[in-house]
Amino acid sequence: MNDSWIYHHFINTFLFPLTIFGVAFCVLGMLLYMLWKEKQKEGLKENKSS
Repeated sequence: MNDSWIYHHFINTFLFPLTIFGVAFCVLGMLLYMLWKEKQKEGLKENKSS
């Protein structure tokens, strides 16, 4: 019984924040990638017009 409590405590203190961090990192990565693609499009337009 004591071992299972330690296991649940480990999940609550370590795995849960790690999962939130992972999800937040993925969202930030996607947003940065979208912004980078938009900047690339603008750069290509500027090159074509000049």
